[in-house]
Amino acid sequence: VDEEKFITVLEGQMGHGKSNLLNAFYWCIFDQYWDGDKNQLITQPDPNTVYLFNKGSIADYSHEGKHIEMMVKIEFFDDLGNKYSAERNQTGFYSKGEWSYQRLSNFKLGKISHQDGTTKSFEGDQASTEIEKLFPPSLSNYFLFRGENRTELVKLQGKSSFQKALDELSKVAVFKRSVNHLSKVRDELRKELAEDADEEIKRQIKDALDRKSDAQEVLKSYESALGELEIQEQIKKEEYEEYQDKIAENHKALELKGKIDLEEKDRKFLGKQLDQLHEHRRKLLTRKWSSLLIKVLIKKTQTRYQKAVNSGTYPPDIKTSVVEKILHDLRCVCGREISPQSEEYKLIERLKKANFYDHLIGEIESIMGNVERVNNLLDSYRTQIKDQSKEEIKLQQEISEKNDLIEAYKKKIGGIDETLDELQNKQDAAQKEWNQTSIKIKETKDLTASKRKEIKDIEAELVSYEKKIKKNELPAIKSKLAEEALKEAENLKRRYEKSIYEDLEKYTQQHWDILVYDKLTYDQIKLDPDNMYFEVLDKDGNPTRSIMNTGHSILLVLSFISALTRIARETWKEEYPLVMDAPTSEIGDSAIQSALTGFGKVFNQAILILKDGSIPNKLSESLQNKIGKRYWIEFDKNKQHSIVESKELVYE
Repeated sequence: VDEEKFITVLEGQMGHGKSNLLNAFYWCIFDQYWDGDKNQLITQPDPNTVYLFNKGSIADYSHEGKHIEMMVKIEFFDDLGNKYSAERNQTGFYSKGEWSYQRLSNFKLGKISHQDGTTKSFEGDQASTEIEKLFPPSLSNYFLFRGENRTELVKLQGKSSFQKALDELSKVAVFKRSVNHLSKVRDELRKELAEDADEEIKRQIKDALDRKSDAQEVLKSYESALGELEIQEQIKKEEYEEYQDKIAENHKALELKGKIDLEEKDRKFLGKQLDQLHEHRRKLLTRKWSSLLIKVLIKKTQTRYQKAVNSGTYPPDIKTSVVEKILHDLRCVCGREISPQSEEYKLIERLKKANFYDHLIGEIESIMGNVERVNNLLDSYRTQIKDQSKEEIKLQQEISEKNDLIEAYKKKIGGIDETLDELQNKQDAAQKEWNQTSIKIKETKDLTASKRKEIKDIEAELVSYEKKIKKNELPAIKSKLAEEALKEAENLKRRYEKSIYEDLEKYTQQHWDILVYDKLTYDQIKLDPDNMYFEVLDKDGNPTRSIMNTGHSILLVLSFISALTRIARETWKEEYPLVMDAPTSEIGDSAIQSALTGFGKVFNQAILILKDGSIPNKLSESLQNKIGKRYWIEFDKNKQHSIVESKELVYE
């Protein structure tokens, strides 16, 4: 990541290894692997059951006794300037025709002090503990972001995950842990205090503390179940909307199928016309094209006639004896043989009977005139055949256009293999489960509230027992001090939470306004402090998050993540880098440019992994001081691995 221009862009076509890069971050830092086929995030993935190693390398090293190693190394700096090097590796061994892999990976972490240059190394569990201080596992889904996975996005939006990330980044978790710790300390001191009380109060305090402990355990189970139910509710809502979209697509598909039927009918009609033209053309070629062969004879006749005219001896002095000789010899003066059955013979015989010179010359001229007309007629045959060919080409083009249109309609229909009834049944089932889960959530919330009240009542009961014990004894003084410390911690936690929540709501709103191209009815971001959950209100103040589309839901999550990083930066001087795979996958094309420009305004360090075509080759000027590096990822089929090449930054 460039220190000044802090957005790095990696682009590539689908299937060329973009998501593998995100998986490299997951695996190295958290020892996790995202299995896209199973739609599952796997902790401590086993290479014997999951494809972790490069297939090309496996093929190259599949020889007896060969070893193979997979390694990912990431270098980064903390906020104090200390340099870290995180490295994870795993090995495999080829023996007896198969690969055996090391079950667990090895992890080590190196640290070079910015202050004095000293080096420190951590390995195994110690290295894992140190990296968790820098990158809490609860934040992995937020800062290694998969925009194409709807299920994980649902979990990101779930209240329990939402709250956990908020607690970690805002340091609210520190205050919560302090309160919990002081609460436990106080209860331990109560036990000590009870030792100096009479047996009845001692029994009552012990009984109350046991009931409180049991109630707290039950409350934890309720809160955990509530978190799971909220995720389940969101998943069922997504399923319902997905089937709703499919039903709409199915309706569109039916419309398109109707259009396909019409186009195929037209295509069939055009095909018949083309067949008729083919047949007509065949007849033309048989009858008229062969007639064009006569042109050779006509051309020779015209040439001889013109030669006679040009010689100056035409018209010749024809005598009756010459005519008789022609009829006798059956040979024309031009040298051509004459058949007794030919028209020429009949004409010459008529001349003999007419015995008239002018009539003879007239007949010759008439013959030449007929030759010219035949010649013109034969020339028109060529034109007719050409026109016929043009008509056929025109029809073929129309049929081709119909074919393209039909294929385009079929492509739009896609792989819809479910009927409307099937989709409707699935949608109804999802809605039913959604409603049932909502009911369970309400019931669990009621149980949670009841259990909290029970704990509060037990706490009041314990206070009443404490009042019966002497106050000047040391255990009583220690208990009182613990009580006062707990109250101060709770007050401090409330004040800090209030401040953080106000900033978080304000920053999320600001970033939402920056990232969203078209807000539609989603007007105001509102944080519910009791549930620590965002709601999105329309202009009339009505909640709309439950009906929000996926694209806007993604932008809301990104607005929240960027607000969290801003709080961490401004409050605790901590920087969190983000690696985002396909963050714009569910956002409409018209909104992508606005979102990408917004990323440069709301994120401090980000690596964006994008599908080819998400951004133009010539970048917008608004990104000029934001994008520091741009890379192209391409898969090498021969070597079976991805190649990453630097790409020039070009702006409009």
